[in-house]
Amino acid sequence: MASTPRPDFARVARLRGAEQGVIGEAARQGLIPEDIAHVLTAPGVGDLLLFQGFEVVVDLDALAGPGSGVVDVPRHLVDGDVSALVDVADAPQCAALYHRLLVRGTATEQAALINRDVLLRLWPQRLAPQAVVQVWERRFPELTAP
Repeated sequence: MASTPRPDFARVARLRGAEQGVIGEAARQGLIPEDIAHVLTAPGVGDLLLFQGFEVVVDLDALAGPGSGVVDVPRHLVDGDVSALVDVADAPQCAALYHRLLVRGTATEQAALINRDVLLRLWPQRLAPQAVVQVWERRFPELTAP
C-alpha cells in the first residue's frame, strides 16, 4: 500500500521567502509601490496575495464606475461568486464584485468599474483581505471616516 506523501513545509517556507525577497527588490527598484510591497512581505500574508499581488488606484476620485445600473464584468473576474453582469443596486452582488476588483482587478479596472460613493458605502463590510484593506485605508483615510 502506497503511503501518502508528506508536504515539504521547509520548501514551502523557502519559496515564500524567495517570493518576498523578489517583492522587496522590486519595490527598491520602483517596480512595486512601497506600501503594497510592505504588506506583501509582512508575516501572515496569504499565499494568494503574495504570489499574485494586487493593485490600488492612485486617487480615490479616479473611481468612476457606475453608481447604478448593471456592470459588465471582465471575463477574467467572473466565476461562481461574481457573475458576468452585476446590478450595482444589489448590495451582496456589488460587494462581491468590489471584493474581486480590490483583490484581482487592475487599477484601470478598479477606476472604470468601482464607484467612489458606492465603495464608501460598502467599505465597512470589509470588502477585502486585511493586507489590501491596509493599503487602501493608508492611501485613502476617508475610507475609515464615520
